[in-house]
Amino acid sequence: MTEGPTRVADAVLEVSQLVWGPSIRPELFARWSQGFIFSNDERTALIQTSGGPCAVIAPVQAFLLKNLISKYQLSQLREIDSTILDQHLAATLTEMLCQCKQPSTLGMHSGEKPVSPTESLDNSNTPSRRDQGPFEIACLDDPLPQNSDCVETGLQEPDQPSPTPSAKDYSLFHSSVRLRQFESAHSLQNYLETHLDKYKAQYGVLLFLYSVLLTKGVKAVREEIGDHNESLIDVTQGHGGQGLINLLITGRASAYVWDEEKDVGGLNLVGVLKRPVVGFLTRLEHLRYVQKLVTPDSEVERAKQVFSWYDTEGNRFIQKEKLKDVLEKLNMCTDDDFIKFMMNELDPDNIGVILYHKFVEAFFTPEQSYTPPDTFIVYHYNGLESSCPMGKIGYAEGCVTLQESHVGYTPANSEFLTCLTTKWPNLDIQWASFTPSLN
Repeated sequence: MTEGPTRVADAVLEVSQLVWGPSIRPELFARWSQGFIFSNDERTALIQTSGGPCAVIAPVQAFLLKNLISKYQLSQLREIDSTILDQHLAATLTEMLCQCKQPSTLGMHSGEKPVSPTESLDNSNTPSRRDQGPFEIACLDDPLPQNSDCVETGLQEPDQPSPTPSAKDYSLFHSSVRLRQFESAHSLQNYLETHLDKYKAQYGVLLFLYSVLLTKGVKAVREEIGDHNESLIDVTQGHGGQGLINLLITGRASAYVWDEEKDVGGLNLVGVLKRPVVGFLTRLEHLRYVQKLVTPDSEVERAKQVFSWYDTEGNRFIQKEKLKDVLEKLNMCTDDDFIKFMMNELDPDNIGVILYHKFVEAFFTPEQSYTPPDTFIVYHYNGLESSCPMGKIGYAEGCVTLQESHVGYTPANSEFLTCLTTKWPNLDIQWASFTPSLN
């Protein structure tokens, strides 16, 4: 179902102001006006043509790979048929739109396992609440005409931004957007599969972003961000803000990355309310600017996370007077006599510190703890061709080895180790063919 022209114009204006702020810089709009383009060198990898839209492309890539590796081996991904790949992309976009409709509350169980829209429809005759509409989708019925001010004489690729961006580009785009409503995830996915070419062509990333905001509701997004004057895209640099990244990863546009609520100067600021189906590691956590975005899998992982909040230097011990604070955060016994007894047990020599491994041994059984393997393989993807060897996008394979003690950083591995050590302390990584770049 399509909307009337007045309603569409008002809705698109409201969304564009949330995304860009009160005005749009033409050069930033041009950087964001690409589609979802697959690489010819790595069939399942999405290309990012310029800086900025990674805030949308990277989450879509993460959800897409999450779905693909549940059905295929990595070696099979390089042989996957383009038609099948398009179907998975349409299902991925549908899943992310469904997630944005799903209510996120403090009462939601952190271990709840989200399901894809296709899973929920296949496993039950009654679709789940998140699969019920309305879903409001931004689309272009017809390709936009080329900018008449463009001085280039060569043919322009349909999925590339205009080489000479101007106010006409974004004005024409916003005036040409049409809205469609769907009452179920099934009908939405059918539409996306049939019209996926429109989202793979120029402006496809923006059309999907606008669809997320329309489906979620601009008012709801502004309330979750907390600052009604803040735009989702930085007005100076053109990069997506944390609220946008969180919205696409978790379904909630919080500007903060701590778990649940946190009292900051008397204000209760809401972070991440439930464990997302894809994770997020950042160097900012290594620098302790932020705390973990991912709610831990187990009680021991949760205890490790809370312990680290009071282990400010990362030395794997805390001052023993902080024990009560740690136990309080973990909803464990904080009776004064019990705290005094445990302090003596954990620090019998009265040194004044409690070691992490003694803390875990005292409060948890081995069955409650998950120990990762000593070695495992990681793959890294960078969608910017300019950041890849010989300009060819490819998944970089690295072998991670967990170490007993701290591993020194070198210029070649520091970027990745500072990210990965926020999840797995004391590790080393050896890349098989080339050392990828985070830039």
